[in-house]
Amino acid sequence: MTKTAKIDEWALHAFVDGEVAGEACAEIQEALKADPELARTVEAWRLQREALKRVYDGVLAEPVPAALTATLNNGGSWRTRPYMHMAAGLAMLLLGGLGGWFASGGNDGTRNMVLVEEAIAAHQIFTAEKRHPVEVVAAEKDHLQSWLSKRVGTPIKVPDLTAEGLTFLGGRLLVADNRPAAQLMYEDAAKKRFTVFLIANPAHTETGVRVEQKGELVACYWLDEDLGFAVTGEMAIEPMMKLAKIIYDQFEA
Repeated sequence: MTKTAKIDEWALHAFVDGEVAGEACAEIQEALKADPELARTVEAWRLQREALKRVYDGVLAEPVPAALTATLNNGGSWRTRPYMHMAAGLAMLLLGGLGGWFASGGNDGTRNMVLVEEAIAAHQIFTAEKRHPVEVVAAEKDHLQSWLSKRVGTPIKVPDLTAEGLTFLGGRLLVADNRPAAQLMYEDAAKKRFTVFLIANPAHTETGVRVEQKGELVACYWLDEDLGFAVTGEMAIEPMMKLAKIIYDQFEA
């Protein structure tokens, strides 16, 4: 990347956001032509930006909820309404430059990368199993929820994704980041499998939704209150983000 090293990362993010014009824009375009790896990275940022805008553009047109206005005016805590944090984060993503946020990973980037790497690795290992993809089958869902909640150290429930065409297969206990973690597995009509990875979030930090792509696999991951989440499967970014939002909503309900 000797030819493109002089282009700062912030300039590439601004390029993705359409904030670069004239000679600077032409220079970046030439650099991307000369460096296919850099071009793929920038294109991934652009796709993530467009997917998030398509999913959440409608949120920006909605009136600010009275409860949120009251909370802000009264100096209330964001943690009193966890969904406000996510909604506000999404709005800031749309207004403030998506590419840069996705790329930087925010202040919790290291923790998030551990989460998503462990989730993707577990997905690849266990979804390939034909006879033993899960440790506890779906018929024992109540036991599975109780057992995983106890082992992970925070309440875990199995999201109902039947309306999205996904059948729950079961789950298993994992070890990730030297701590207990859980994996829930689903399957669609084409026998394609999807997993929900959950791990305790002892710091109780919260992040917006981020996206990681590895070959055909897409993972949406975030931290929210007591848990870290990663939803993984072979699906386009936009529908995967919608699926992640459904799972988020069910845990918040």
